[in-house]
Amino acid sequence: MTDRPSLAVGIPTYFRSTDVAQLVNGLAAADPTLPVTVIDDGPDPETARILAGHGDQVRLVRHQTNRGYAASFVELIEGCGTDYLLVSADDDLCDPTGLARVRNMLAETPLDFAATQYLDRDGALKRGRATAGPLALTEVRDASGHAPGLIYRATAARAALPFLRARLEAGCYAARLYPQTMLVYVMALNGGDCRWLPAAPITEGAAHAAALSDLDGTAYNSPAGRLREQESFAAAFKAMADAVPATAQDALAAIARLHDQDAYRRFMRALKLHHPDLVQTWIPGSLFYCRRSLPRHMLNLLAFARARRKAERTLRGWRQ
Repeated sequence: MTDRPSLAVGIPTYFRSTDVAQLVNGLAAADPTLPVTVIDDGPDPETARILAGHGDQVRLVRHQTNRGYAASFVELIEGCGTDYLLVSADDDLCDPTGLARVRNMLAETPLDFAATQYLDRDGALKRGRATAGPLALTEVRDASGHAPGLIYRATAARAALPFLRARLEAGCYAARLYPQTMLVYVMALNGGDCRWLPAAPITEGAAHAAALSDLDGTAYNSPAGRLREQESFAAAFKAMADAVPATAQDALAAIARLHDQDAYRRFMRALKLHHPDLVQTWIPGSLFYCRRSLPRHMLNLLAFARARRKAERTLRGWRQ
């Protein structure tokens, strides 16, 4: 085993001083030498007070106005002075055993991005794999959609930041909600070594409900929000063509195709969450209105399936 690469933890927080203190205390107990950066996107005077006793191990950055999670995420990567950065939510917890395992794995297998295991409060696996291995392009969204516990090689992540910054400056809805996913797509399509690591350094803590929304108040997990998200991802993939090499263009087109095809699934989940009464009549109602054009809809389904198989073949055949 080689010398362990350096690791830091980054935590964006917003008026959750008790939760972030519990997480920081856990990290300090697990490894007193582990540098931790907390970005107080408020600012919250109580957060500054409660973290003051940690000394040099904890660096507190205070925003005078709320800039949002994506801005804090970019700032953490830009300011990272270690080989790797692990990002956590402010209401999650440190697992000392999982953290030690991850650090040993990083020493054994250098990589550019790692999707670690993530466990809920009951110990059930919400994200991750039982064995280490490459992260397929088809898995990027599922692997990176939930931000806590993801690990980035600082230099590789910084190389992909110009695209993310450009999307944020353009007001990209998907980039504000899922900056880590945008970043990982660019890293992977540029040949980054992206992997699953079978360890859980960060586990679910208080699990406060997310309050993410668009500028007009549209909730991110509402049906309208999911449709807006899909449109935004489609625009981002078009812009991403200028941020990845020519050899990755077919793979990028295949990713965009699969995202388009998954829009209905995400929309129906949002409908079930916000309007469960409508779900009971949605499919029967759809079949009723489609009955007169059933042959055309069957042809559309066949074309849908063929396009999906083609996109999946493209991604299976693509090599970094």
